[in-house]
Amino acid sequence: MRLFFSLSAFAFTMVLSLIAFTYTAIHFPTTMRDLLAGAQHVRDQISSLGLPDSYMVWVDIFLQPNQIVLIGFSIAMRLAIDLIGAIFGGGAAGGGDTDTDSNSSSSRSGSPFSRWG
Repeated sequence: MRLFFSLSAFAFTMVLSLIAFTYTAIHFPTTMRDLLAGAQHVRDQISSLGLPDSYMVWVDIFLQPNQIVLIGFSIAMRLAIDLIGAIFGGGAAGGGDTDTDSNSSSSRSGSPFSRWG
């Protein structure tokens, strides 16, 4: 169940990120161009480091300006979703279990993964 929740939260975040990315490109094209120019500047700075071609090919493949901006939008959406979840969920999104009996039983089992679920 926890895996399903994590996957659905990731998919929801990506959909909201794409919507925000597209909305910004349509309604605020100057802002989007500035974001893309900033991302291009980051890519140019990495390119000027003089890395070997075995690394630069991966920079060319994965660090396109639009991908960098989309990653920024997805981080912003993830933070927004977590803030909204903390406000409406009472701040217990992590499942803050404070029961001493369950903590003592998990420490007796010896496994660091015993509290996972």
